[in-house]
Amino acid sequence: MNLKEIKIIGIDGKCQTIKFDYKGLANYIFSKTQDIGELELARKLYKTGKVELDKEQAQALKNYIDQAFGAIVKEALFPKLDKIINQ
Repeated sequence: MNLKEIKIIGIDGKCQTIKFDYKGLANYIFSKTQDIGELELARKLYKTGKVELDKEQAQALKNYIDQAFGAIVKEALFPKLDKIINQ
């Protein structure tokens, strides 16, 4: 999953591509997690902006995004994460 840019639906209803604060998300995970696997996920995300996720990691990422970001980001990323979680 590439988190460098995300597609959002703007207030005018038009689709827009914006730069996503993937380093901010990585720092948030890094500072909050108690799980070594999530710590490594945060490091990889910080370095590359891209991560390959299994179901467990996708659920963890969804939880962190839910805590740290607003509805625009959730609307853009939750469906992608749900696809991985529900495979």
